[in-house]
Amino acid sequence: MSGNQWLDLATLVLVLLGALLSLSAGIGLLRFSDMIGRLHAQSKPQAAGLLFILVGLAIQQTGWTTTLFLIPIVVFQFLTTPAAGMVLARGGYRSKHYEHVPLHVDELEAEVERAQRAEERAEARERQRLREHSGPGAETLERDEMEAQTKRDIDPESPGSVSL
Repeated sequence: MSGNQWLDLATLVLVLLGALLSLSAGIGLLRFSDMIGRLHAQSKPQAAGLLFILVGLAIQQTGWTTTLFLIPIVVFQFLTTPAAGMVLARGGYRSKHYEHVPLHVDELEAEVERAQRAEERAEARERQRLREHSGPGAETLERDEMEAQTKRDIDPESPGSVSL
């Protein structure tokens, strides 16, 4: 075999391996039942599959310009995939979209409770501010406004409703 045939064979193996890894990532997203498994399937094989495909492309090119163009793609992929996975994991955890698997150390529990308490305090401050600025009878005004909103939701033709 000549040198070009070895390069073609290496490219074929790398591109096929990358395609299989990317396919396994897609199948894992569909087949895994819990969020943590899906995040693992989304990040690891997908990033490795892309790396193998890009390395296969790089060894097939004769000029350096294409190879230099592929390097930032690999770098940004490996920088952003873990960050995206972490953001998705935190969002899923905070919204309770995960199976209750036994977590040995739940590092986010205290942070989630702190964030929920901060949201509750902000809502309480807003309610207090509304009461202070409304003066006496604020509860009556608040109740009347809620009843009017309910009436507008039920009957869109009622006075005060806005039709689009």
